[in-house]
Amino acid sequence: HGLDWALYRHARRRFWAQAKAFGLPRLRREVSELRRRRRGLARLCLQGGGPVPGGDVPERSLRPFQPPGAATVMGFALRPGLGPEERERCERMAMPELQYKDLLERRQFGGPGGDP
Repeated sequence: HGLDWALYRHARRRFWAQAKAFGLPRLRREVSELRRRRRGLARLCLQGGGPVPGGDVPERSLRPFQPPGAATVMGFALRPGLGPEERERCERMAMPELQYKDLLERRQFGGPGGDP
């Protein structure tokens, strides 16, 4: 536990040093802009505008892994009627981490669904 605490303290000190070097007002503006864009993408892409329980995601390929006996992992249901380009963009934004990792591996090393 002592090592965890030391690592946390180091990462926190480093983060705040980098944040101050970047400029706190600039960081606040950029975080605000990121949040604004995220809300816009959620309105464009997501049915209901936010997360849903993983089991309620209609598309199997976008359902997050649900570990046995644990809390429900939330996922994202895409809004129906998206055009092909919007759909591809939204799928990448809504894709759970394990599926996204698989996509990246296919792209990097080849295989079905990826082109190296």
